[in-house]
Parts: sequence; C-alpha cells; structure tokens
Amino acid sequence: MLKHYLDELPDTINFEKYTLSNGLTVVLAPVKKVFSVRANLFVKVGSQYENKNINGISHFLEHMVFKGTESKPNHTLLVKDIDDNGGQQNASTSYEATCFYANIGFEYLNYVLEFLSDIFTNCIFPEEEFKKEKGVIIEEIRMYEDNPRYKVEDLLIKSMYGDQPAGWNIAGEEKNIQQMARNQMVQYYNQYYNPKNAILFIVGNFDKTKTKNLISRLFNKKIPSKKISYPKSKILFNGPQVNLFNKDIQETHFMLGFNTFPAYDKRNYVLSTIDNVLSSGFNSKLWLNIRERLGGTYYMGSSNDTMYDRGVFQLFGGVNNERSEEILTEVIQELHRLKTQKIDNVELEKVKNRSISNTLMWFDDPYYWVSPIYNAIFYNHKIETHKEYLQKLLNVTSNDIMKISNEIFTPKNIKLGILTKGYKAEQFKKIISKI
Repeated sequence: MLKHYLDELPDTINFEKYTLSNGLTVVLAPVKKVFSVRANLFVKVGSQYENKNINGISHFLEHMVFKGTESKPNHTLLVKDIDDNGGQQNASTSYEATCFYANIGFEYLNYVLEFLSDIFTNCIFPEEEFKKEKGVIIEEIRMYEDNPRYKVEDLLIKSMYGDQPAGWNIAGEEKNIQQMARNQMVQYYNQYYNPKNAILFIVGNFDKTKTKNLISRLFNKKIPSKKISYPKSKILFNGPQVNLFNKDIQETHFMLGFNTFPAYDKRNYVLSTIDNVLSSGFNSKLWLNIRERLGGTYYMGSSNDTMYDRGVFQLFGGVNNERSEEILTEVIQELHRLKTQKIDNVELEKVKNRSISNTLMWFDDPYYWVSPIYNAIFYNHKIETHKEYLQKLLNVTSNDIMKISNEIFTPKNIKLGILTKGYKAEQFKKIISKI
C-alpha cells in the first residue's frame, strides 16, 4: 500500500495571488526545477453564457483572437515572437471559460505575456478573416459530427439538458455560424473580455519581481470592467431518456449519463472512487466483465466531470451492433450491483492504491504540483493540496459507495445517447429503465 508516500507530499503549495487595480486576478506559482514557463489566461465566458441566436460565438471568438490586433494586424505577426523562440500557444473553449495559453523557455516569458495582453484587449477581427474562419469552424463542427465518440457525447448532453445552453454544442450549429455577424462578436468581446472577468496564471521558472513589473505594464489598463455572474443550468430529473441517432455503421457507440454534483462537493470523492472501481485498470469491473469475460467491446470507460453548478457521471463504450442490447444490459447490471452489493474491502484497498499510485506518477511533471491552484481560484474555493485530496479518497468506505450509487444511479436520473444502426429508442429505454 502506498499510504506512506502521503507523508512525503507537501502540506502547502507555493504561490502568490493578487489583484491589479483594474480588477484582473493574477496568480504566480514558481517551479524552479524546470527550464520553461507556462502562462494561462482564463476568461470566464463559454457556451454556458450564450443564447440560442449566438450559440457557438464563444468558440468562434477563441479562433478569431488569433487573427490580429491593433499593433500586429495578422496571425503571422501575432505569434511570430513565440514561434521564433520555440514556444507553443493555443486555446480552448468550454461551457464555463475560454483559456488562452502558451509555453516557452523561461527567458522568453515577455513574449508570451505581450501576446496574451494583446489578444485580451486589442483584437481587431478583420472582416475578411471573419468570413474565412466561418468555413474553418463549420469544418470543425462536421469533423466532430463524423466522429462517433464526439457525436454520442453530443447526443447525451442534449438528452440530459434539453434546449438550454448546457444542452447545446459548444461549437454551435452550422446555421448559427453562417448567420453570425462581426458586430455581434465585437459586442461579445467587449462585454466579457475585461479584467474583472479573467484570471492570469503563470507557473514555472520565472523571476517574480520582473514578472510582476511586466504584468503591471502590460495588463493594468484602465478599461470598462465588471464581474459577470455565472448563469446556472436547469437540472432535469425527468426519467429515462434515450437520444438515438441511426447511421450506417458497424459499431454501436453509447454514452450513459447521470446528473451528479458541482465542483468541490464532498461527494465527488466517492464518485472518483466509483469511477476507479468501474474503469481504472485491467482489473476494473467494466474491463473484466465487458471486455474480458464477454469480449463485447474494444473501448469502455467512465468519468466524472464537474462544473460550477452541476456534474455528469458518464459511462461509454463501443460494441458490435448485434450485441448492443446485451452489452448495455450488462452495464446496467454492473451499476445495479454497486447499489446492492458492498465492494469487498480487499478490492477497495486495491482501487485506492491505484488512485494514489496514478496521482504520484503525475508528479514527474513539475507543473502538476501546482495544478490544484487553477480550479480552486477559478471556482473561488479553498485550495486543496494533492495530499488532502488523497487523504479524503482514502477515507471513502464501501458504505459510501453504495449510498452514492443509490443516490445517482436511478431511473429518474438516467439518460442515454446512442449512435447505432437498425434500432429504435424504445428498445434501449426498456433496458436503462431497469437500473
């Protein structure tokens, strides 16, 4: 058992958090054992903040900020200093935030901060680039549509949340992208890209004093700024729902979903353990029973995703079309066993051991040591060290697992997204209703 390693983990994480006079939150986390530095700029806006007419605009905007600023009016000029010095920059959009980030050798941090400051306040959205990028976005949407694993997740989310931002595609629909106007994006940018609605994280090898001075010069601009309230979702407990899409494919892809708990809810320690019981390692329940015993799937797994106002526990897999009912029935039975049979203490100890070992292996990446800072500050929560997290995982009991399983794995809470051929939704609804 690896419990004794917990004593060697740090009780605190070295970082400094402060706020510029214009309201921008800054977090500095030095890691001197590396030769690089990483900067992340989180803007608190994602598809959760959109209405139906502009669904997809957050993701579209993420693309467009790379098209030029007032001082560097095209993509090539904008990223030249980072590219020329071996750095990497990119961005991502979620329901809750848009993140811009860059890694580079520690002596070139100034180029990264100049880049992030520039795109945060000085984007120009060239009209021709705006029109051109619509085609790129539409191709991205089509790519996800053609990918079964992405498609089935989209089906599940729609069945879980219906017609509200939480149930819409982050990238939007083709029709929306085609109809979107440049002035809508400029208005959206001006509304949400402001200092009080953003967090700048810097982690790695850097000089703190020089970095603070650089941040003050580049980011402390006096611009209209306000904190934006997070729009919460309506959680549906409307019984078993199946969102089925028929397509000429040889393999059925499915994703089961259950409403769970927001980020930092204490019950998530139990859900993490349930996730590990089901799909962590070759001796996990789904792997042993579905893959090895039945030979019914190539990929099978589970995950617990959390956000401000909600969580989603997912189980997913790809199975032969002809065996889809059989395999889905077995998955439901596996969840039913979690509700009715206690996990053996020996098995539970092995699961916890894997959790600790997997976490410790991540520590080979120095940046992982400071990862708890990101979520805690984004969610305005007390920072929980890796040591504290693992200690709470170790406290999870078989009774806890049975209790939470009975709380979430219920008929009123189960949803299914499924991509298949030759079936009707009612056939699968009968199966999942027996949970």
